[in-house]
Amino acid sequence: MRWPLLLTIIAIFALAAVGAGCGGDSGGGGSDDAEALLNKAFATEVDSADLKIDVSADLEGVEQLNGPLSLTIEGPYKSQGKKKLPLFDWDVNVQGAGQSFAGGLVVTADNAFVEFQGTNYEVGRDLFKQFATQVEQQSAQGPQDLKALGVDPVAWLNEPEVKDGQEIGGDSTQVVTGDVDIKRVVQDFFDLVQSPAVRKQLEAQGQAAPEIKKPTDEELKKVEDAIETLKFEANVDENDVLRRVFLDASFKVPEGTEAGTLQGGKLSFEFLLNEVGNDPQIKAPTGARPLSELTQRFGLQGLGGGATPQAPAVPQAPGTTP
Repeated sequence: MRWPLLLTIIAIFALAAVGAGCGGDSGGGGSDDAEALLNKAFATEVDSADLKIDVSADLEGVEQLNGPLSLTIEGPYKSQGKKKLPLFDWDVNVQGAGQSFAGGLVVTADNAFVEFQGTNYEVGRDLFKQFATQVEQQSAQGPQDLKALGVDPVAWLNEPEVKDGQEIGGDSTQVVTGDVDIKRVVQDFFDLVQSPAVRKQLEAQGQAAPEIKKPTDEELKKVEDAIETLKFEANVDENDVLRRVFLDASFKVPEGTEAGTLQGGKLSFEFLLNEVGNDPQIKAPTGARPLSELTQRFGLQGLGGGATPQAPAVPQAPGTTP
């Protein structure tokens, strides 16, 4: 299997976004002050905060998309400790292809809820308990961040700089800026998806590891040439808390590459903690309907009715405790 160019670019961009929150112990040839600041921030845990994530894509030449695509997730979360699902109450908004969707996700200590078209649906305590147990078991079976998998995201930055940054939630910050070493991210991406550790983790979750052929030098060069820019910003407050991560990328499809009508585009990702240490009270919504009513509307029998979904590995957001 060889990944299409657009999928590879998006995957590399996602890797850079995830990597921005995983950190490392050694730098990659930039400012020592910038690297030290980032490493402190990546090691500082945040037990609770108001979080906002914005992801957008503007693809040129794909008329059916009818404009940019965007995803926004916003709301409070509270850690329950390492390897466990956090509590959260998030609003979710998706726009693109002339459509829009607004909903929500709530996770309490013993249940989860999905909001769709103004109605809340309850996962149910028994099913949620099985899912939470799976998460804890699978989280204990392998590494959960890029550093543990042998990838050092700090080393991706070319000559990072530290400057005075914007205030976030009333707190002053310093901002680390720099261009990302695209060649190194591309190489790390292909090494990562083929690594035994990633395959073992996927298999532990009951998922088949993709068979991806090692790219030729020519294919690597195509991906590297396609990504025109990949810029990085990170805001760190006076308590070494990572308050914001921003990535901005642009790409252009090289001539002779099979990509349909796609000509190029822009991708952006922003992670923001507006307020930290606020200890939010996450409450279950009232009047929730059984989740089976929602899944039946979409012909997804078995979900929400006793079947246990496969639990993903617990993701680690930048500067947060899973």
